[in-house]
Amino acid sequence: MASVDPNDFLVELNHVLNIDDMIKGQLLMESFGLLDAKAQNKVLGELARSNTGTAISLLAHLVVAPQTFAVPDLVIRSMLLKLGLENPGHLLTLLDNPAYKDKEILVEIIGEMEYGEAVPTLLNILDTAQDKKLLKAVIGALGAIGSHETITTISEYLYSGSRELVVAAIMALANIAAESSVRFLADRMGTDSDLDLMILDGFAKLQDQHAIEELGKALNSPHAHIRSRARSNLIKIGAKAIPTLTANLSQSDPDLLILTLNVLGFIGDDSAVRTIRQLLHDEPEDANVRFAAYEALGMLPLKTGSYVLADGLTDKEDHVQIATARAIERNCTDILIAGVQNMIQQGGREAERVVAAFLNAEAYKVLMRIVDLEQFQDLAVDFLTTKAHPDLRNQFVKLFRDNGYNELARRITPEEEAGGEKLLVYAVDDSRMILSIYKNVLFQIGVDSRLFEFPASAIEQVKKKKPDLLFTDLNMPDITGIELTENIRALYSKEELPIVMVTTQSENPDHDEAIRVGVNQILHKPFTAEELQAAISEVR
Repeated sequence: MASVDPNDFLVELNHVLNIDDMIKGQLLMESFGLLDAKAQNKVLGELARSNTGTAISLLAHLVVAPQTFAVPDLVIRSMLLKLGLENPGHLLTLLDNPAYKDKEILVEIIGEMEYGEAVPTLLNILDTAQDKKLLKAVIGALGAIGSHETITTISEYLYSGSRELVVAAIMALANIAAESSVRFLADRMGTDSDLDLMILDGFAKLQDQHAIEELGKALNSPHAHIRSRARSNLIKIGAKAIPTLTANLSQSDPDLLILTLNVLGFIGDDSAVRTIRQLLHDEPEDANVRFAAYEALGMLPLKTGSYVLADGLTDKEDHVQIATARAIERNCTDILIAGVQNMIQQGGREAERVVAAFLNAEAYKVLMRIVDLEQFQDLAVDFLTTKAHPDLRNQFVKLFRDNGYNELARRITPEEEAGGEKLLVYAVDDSRMILSIYKNVLFQIGVDSRLFEFPASAIEQVKKKKPDLLFTDLNMPDITGIELTENIRALYSKEELPIVMVTTQSENPDHDEAIRVGVNQILHKPFTAEELQAAISEVR
């Protein structure tokens, strides 16, 4: 390889810098890679000491050069940024020069500098440039600068024929906190799922009032992937999203209420408690809304007003009772325990349901405070020996033995169970409470079950062992029920592995999509043992 004399290179470089000859300088830099590391560092030192546009142009030329130098690219880029900060006017002069070619890197540097005075120059480039990479860099720089006057211009690229420029516009607008930027992004949603998710992530990045409100509205989207990402982003935002979410609770749409309550529960901020209590006070007709409300309260610290939980124990739906029992377990008070004891002592069908709810909820703290009631023990023995899944029954055998209730443990210890091959059913739901309900209900109808909180785990297990049937939720983070079905249909047909989607979601485009991708049947929550049995019989 030909060598270059470092001293001759430095002499020529200083001459170029003195006469401010950018073209000769760029020709000289074609030999930069032939210098050793020590010489390259000397050259960069000379450029760093220069106060000329030519020095900036030569550093930019090195950054975009298609070769690797002894000096890391990051070092050269850092020096370019330093010179740009010291001499921003040189950047604009170079960008205004029609003959200058390395504009993309200078535009990126301007974006890193957040140099607001460059906005007119950048807008002019958007009007005149054709190079896609340069346009992308300009859009990104305008987004980094964050000037409101650029929002309308950037928004025009949301509908560009180039997906690359559309993505750049989305990311740029997501850097500008303004009602108009949020509105433009919201209007762009609905035609491309990947772009939709990018926009929702942009709202989460902005986190201003308008962006959070759009995320709140997205919980009511007819598309599962949008609802799922909005849910995840609102949970990440946390307490800042509470006002928007509690405002959602004044709406009447059950689907919106359920997802909003779910998000409030995961955020776990007690400022939402008052609004949730008011919702329950209004006695929503939809059992799924009541379930979601009590489930949320079970995830929140109830400093006061925990008495509201007692009403859920008399709900006509078993699911709601179980959610209530779990909430009482977390917020157990003497007043609530007294109320539970009174309900059990009154006997009858209501007492049976209350005891079953606390057992299904695995509410150990509450149960150990009512365990001495004779009525409780009789009802618990009946439920655990005739209706409970063996795993649940065994948990209570151990609990009672560990706490000295050996006779009660003996009464529920199972005898040898008869064998026989059973149907194998998988159930997928991101709610642990729903999975617990699945476990016991499926046991009651005589099938073996495997439960999955995470859809990805279910997909992997299906690859290892095919079940006879799979139940799946629709609204789940990361992988929706529709996406889960698509994955499984790549392995098994509808006849080979029936899939039943079980959802709180009312009729919407997702139902049509679910059938299209291969769901055999759609079932609505809350479900009963009879409904699951009927669904199994119909698709088998």
